[in-house]
Amino acid sequence: MNRDNRGISDIKKDLRIYMSSMRNALSEREREIWSYESCHHASVYLNNRGIRCFLTYIPFRSELSTVSLIEWGWQQQLQVLAPRCHQEDCSMMLHTIRNWRDLSPGAYGIPEPNVAQTVSLAHDFVPEAIILPGLAFDGKGGRLGYGSGYYDRLYERLRHVDISRPAPLLIGIGFEMQVLSKVPMDGHDVALDVLITENGIVNCKGETT
Repeated sequence: MNRDNRGISDIKKDLRIYMSSMRNALSEREREIWSYESCHHASVYLNNRGIRCFLTYIPFRSELSTVSLIEWGWQQQLQVLAPRCHQEDCSMMLHTIRNWRDLSPGAYGIPEPNVAQTVSLAHDFVPEAIILPGLAFDGKGGRLGYGSGYYDRLYERLRHVDISRPAPLLIGIGFEMQVLSKVPMDGHDVALDVLITENGIVNCKGETT
């Protein structure tokens, strides 16, 4: 690893610690209200784009809660997917979930699709949109994840499945207090298409939302 990459890695590590502590300091009420407002904006965006199938994370600890977005998807009879993580190679398999009973504690203690109740989709199945968590974001598509690169690997896999079809929309969702002027990015980090917070929707590529 060269000096520049090592510098970015150190900056990211320090920023993860700082942003995690800041997010953890939010009150339960703040997280509840801002999560609901953010999920409302996300549902409007998905509806306006005609999205019928989306992948989303299952919230854990102080993350923005996607519960209301997931339940909206079920009510709208959309195909809602959740990831199952494989720690040995930091990869993900996607499962359709239809209710909360489809989940059980998985990698890192995060709720994941229960393999006894759900079936993993084909390795080349491509959702129309992916809702990503993060510790920090910026308005140009920058995202600071947790350091394992699960979503970067997933996107790299899916975007090559069928070059005649558009790649999945990458939608970051978080609290406004997580938005920075600039997030440090490595060459392998994938930029977001859209950022959503309780304050609204930002198209990171300058297109009309």
